[in-house]
Amino acid sequence: MNTRAAICGLIVLLASGCRFDAPDPYTDDTPTAGKILILADEDCRPVIAKELEIFSAFYRKAEVTIRYLSEADLLKAMLNDSVRCVITTAEPGGEQAVYYHRRRITTPIVPIYKGGIAVIVEPTSKLERLDLEQLASILSRSKASEEGGAALDSLQPLFAGAGSGVARLLSDSLGIKNLRGQALADVPAVVAQVARSPRALGIIPFEAISDLDNPEMRALRAQVRIVPIARAPGDHAVLPSQSTLADGSYPLQRTVNMILTEGKSGLGTGFVSFVANHKGQRIILKLGVAPIIVPPRNVEIVPY
Repeated sequence: MNTRAAICGLIVLLASGCRFDAPDPYTDDTPTAGKILILADEDCRPVIAKELEIFSAFYRKAEVTIRYLSEADLLKAMLNDSVRCVITTAEPGGEQAVYYHRRRITTPIVPIYKGGIAVIVEPTSKLERLDLEQLASILSRSKASEEGGAALDSLQPLFAGAGSGVARLLSDSLGIKNLRGQALADVPAVVAQVARSPRALGIIPFEAISDLDNPEMRALRAQVRIVPIARAPGDHAVLPSQSTLADGSYPLQRTVNMILTEGKSGLGTGFVSFVANHKGQRIILKLGVAPIIVPPRNVEIVPY
C-alpha cells in the first residue's frame, strides 16, 4: 500500500509540474483557421463584407474581424503590432515604411480590384459632363467657368466621411493643395443632400453604388444622376462602370490592395489568397467593379 501511495503521489507531482497550454488562435492560426483582425478602408466595405461572408461560409474555423476606418485613421492604425493585414488604396510610405523596416517585416501588396470615384448631381441638374480640369477648378475654386448655364465654382463638393481616401486621391492626382468640400457622415447622407440640392456635387466611392443587384444601391442611384467624366476638354466623357474601370477609360479610378504584414502563412494569408484568386474575383465581378483577374467561364457544348 505504501508503494502504491508513493507511486500515486509521484504521478500527481509530475503532472502538476507539466503544463499543457491550448493553442492561441491569434498566434497559432493557419490559412483557414484561427482569429485575426484586419483593417479596411470604409470605402471598400461593400466588397470586403461580401468577401468575408463567403470566406466564413467556406472556413468555419476562421474568425476574421474587419475594422472599417477612414483612410486617414487607417494609416495611423497600421502602426500597431496586432495588425496583420490592411485593405486600402494607399501604399505604405513614410511612417509606415519606417515602422515595417524597423520590425523587419516585408509587406507584400496584392491588388484585388479596380474601383472608381463617382461624381453625382441632382437629376434635373444642367451639368451634363465634366473633365478633370473642370473638376480641379470646382475642388480648388481656382477660377470661374460655365457649363450648361451653371457656374462650376459655385457648386458645393460633398464627400462621404472625414479623412476620406477619395478626397486624398483627388487632391494628389489633380494637384490641389487646398481641397475644398464638406464631409458628411456617409454615402447615403451625401446622396440625400445631392438629391435635394441642385448646387451640390457629390463625390463618392463607386463601390457604394456599383452593384445593381443590391436593392439598397439601386435606391441610392435612383435619387441622383452620375456625371460622365473626360480626361481633358474635348475628350469623350465616360461613366464609371465595370467595363470602363477594367479598360482604363474612366479617368477617376483607383486600385484597391491587400497589404500583408503577418510575416508567416497565417489566416491573413489565407484570406488574401481567397480574395485574390478565382473564388474571390468572381465575387468582385458580381459586385459591379473590376476584378484584377477576370475569372474564366467554362462552357460545355453537348452534342445532339
